[in-house]
Amino acid sequence: MDTVLEQLLEDAGGLPKEMQKEVLNFVRFLKSRVPVKQSRVKKKKPNGEKLIRLLQEASEKKLFSHIQDPAAWQRDLRRDRSLPGREV
Repeated sequence: MDTVLEQLLEDAGGLPKEMQKEVLNFVRFLKSRVPVKQSRVKKKKPNGEKLIRLLQEASEKKLFSHIQDPAAWQRDLRRDRSLPGREV
């Protein structure tokens, strides 16, 4: 006896390309409705080790050594864009 997946592949395989695309879009729609817990896709857990390594490399390269006053530098960056409720 064929599995549901085998039946789906066989039936969809006999459709014209445009209709196969519709089947694919519908399957993706259904997958989007599956709660994250039930999804088979395993999400990577946050890995702080990579961030630590990147920050150490930035420190060794002295990427931000040209910034004399960090607070002034940050204010200057924020001045370039408008923030909601802070139109000046």
